[in-house]
Amino acid sequence: MLSDPFEIYSPQFSINNGGIMKVLPTIALLLAAGAAMADAKSDGSARTKIIQDGIKTCNAKGLKTVGEKDSCVKEYSDKANNLYPARGTAYAQRHYTGLSKEAAESTLRSLQAEWKTAQRGGYFSAQRTPGVVTRKAVAEEGWWIQTHILGARQSQDDPWFIECKNSPKSFGVINRCPLGKGGAQ
Repeated sequence: MLSDPFEIYSPQFSINNGGIMKVLPTIALLLAAGAAMADAKSDGSARTKIIQDGIKTCNAKGLKTVGEKDSCVKEYSDKANNLYPARGTAYAQRHYTGLSKEAAESTLRSLQAEWKTAQRGGYFSAQRTPGVVTRKAVAEEGWWIQTHILGARQSQDDPWFIECKNSPKSFGVINRCPLGKGGAQ
């Protein structure tokens, strides 16, 4: 007779050798990531719903010109953008204003990890799905943090760096250090 019924199915994850305690942090991390993705998806869906409802309302009003219809729909689009800004510069301004330099560097590191897994959609992307984050949007957030919090000059490269502390500054040259070291080489 077995002393622990869990040993039948998975002896390496039995309660006796601490397997459950090893798995719990992973489960918590997956639940938190799922909640964050669901929140971003619901923001995008809510934003799209406000705009679609606005289009239906404006169509029902029977406006005579395209300009009148556009200005009517623009009111709903502005409302949706204020409540649920799309990922990118507006999102960064709303969520990252007031970060300290250390928090900004930490946020850049998490954005870099998100950027690596994001879709490769860009300006000419044919399909834009609400709640799906593109590399372009995440990079825009990173550059907003770089220019507005860390004081870096924007370039055409990716924003996943921090300016080196002890390097001479010259016009047009940005000495870059990796994230996570606080500007040390």
